[in-house]
This record gives sequence, structure tokens and C-alpha cells, in this order.
Amino acid sequence: MLRKREKNVSNDPQQIDTLIGAHSVITGELSFEGAVRIDGKFNGNIHADKDGTLIVSEGSIIQGEVHVPSLILHGTIEGNVYTSQSLKLGSTGHLNGDVQYKILSLAEGSAINGRCNHIDSSVAKQVTKTNKQPPTRQQKNQKLQEV
Repeated sequence: MLRKREKNVSNDPQQIDTLIGAHSVITGELSFEGAVRIDGKFNGNIHADKDGTLIVSEGSIIQGEVHVPSLILHGTIEGNVYTSQSLKLGSTGHLNGDVQYKILSLAEGSAINGRCNHIDSSVAKQVTKTNKQPPTRQQKNQKLQEV
């Protein structure tokens, strides 16, 4: 009997699913799952869902926004970065832009030139809950009185 194989997506940085070579220059949008390593230059926005890990090698440059769960940075990013899990900067990692992170690790020699904003999951859940609840009658009346 034939069975459909399940796709294994690993968050192991040793297992690279996609490699953008050192002499490559890519312009556009990148959306991925798994692990991607960039050794060249990338101009554009990068996005990964749930288990995505982006590895930016020493000497590589990304110009654009990066939205990934995990980022390991040894090169340069010129743009804002949003990581839902972890951001690790190696000693040659440079980030020129604002950062949102849950876990941040900086090696000696790394640099962030921008604002850093820690994501606290308990606060995020409370904000989401508060925003989803409909306003009470008192809140509605108070808004009417303000007008």
C-alpha cells in the first residue's frame, strides 16, 4: 500500500533547505519554510512562517524588512527586523533598523543601530484579549458624552 510521506520541517540551523550563494544578487520577495542561508546580497523583503530560520552569513547584505521566527545574523541587514522567537547576532553581525524580538543574543563586536522592542508573550495575549472584547455600555456612553 502506498502512503503519503509527511514533510519534515526542521528548525536545526545545521540543516539548510535553501542556500543563496556568495556571488548571487537577488531582488524581490522571499517567503519560505525551514532554514535559508544567504551568503550573497538580497534586495527586498523576507518572510517566513512558524518554523522558519534565516541565517545571514558574514559578508552578506540584506536590504529590506525581515519577518522571521528565528534569525542568526553574521552579515548586515539594512531594514527593520521582526523575530517572533530569537535573534542571534554574531561578532560580525550588524543591523541598521528597528528590531522586535522575544529572545536576543549579542556577541561582542555586533551592532544594532535602531530601536529594540522586546515582545512579551503574556502582554501580547492580554492586549489581544482586551482588543477583542466589545466595549461596555459605560464606555459607549462615555464616548458619546465626549462628542
